[in-house]
Amino acid sequence: MMKSEFIERTGFEPTAEEYEQIEQEYMGTDIDKNQFCKQWVKQGGIQRISRQRVRRIEELEAEVQQRAKEYDELDTARCTQINAMQERYEQKISGMKETIEVIRQGSFDLADSYQEMKEKYEEAERKLSVIKEAFTILTGKEAMS
Repeated sequence: MMKSEFIERTGFEPTAEEYEQIEQEYMGTDIDKNQFCKQWVKQGGIQRISRQRVRRIEELEAEVQQRAKEYDELDTARCTQINAMQERYEQKISGMKETIEVIRQGSFDLADSYQEMKEKYEEAERKLSVIKEAFTILTGKEAMS
């Protein structure tokens, strides 16, 4: 019997999977298709398949709820990871900014130290020049360099 013949005789439209079950039932009998269809309806075939559909729908709804719960758990875990990564990133950036500030300050300190040393050197050179002049005046000889 074809699926379309079954639908025509019973007024019930099964899915392809459901029809495979029905066809197996039919092949297991030795009655003609008209009588099989009448018996199938009379013996509660429609109600049986409807109950199977309801159970399958409930199973699928439970699966959807389970998947939604798993998704939420994964989403929460990912958000936690992202937040932790963001916090570590911000800490590293803050540390880098502090390091840059220390380097900048150190550069100014070095520049200040260099300037101080240069001024002291120039002062020492002036004093040496004065001493050389005084030596020349006092001794009449040029000071050795």
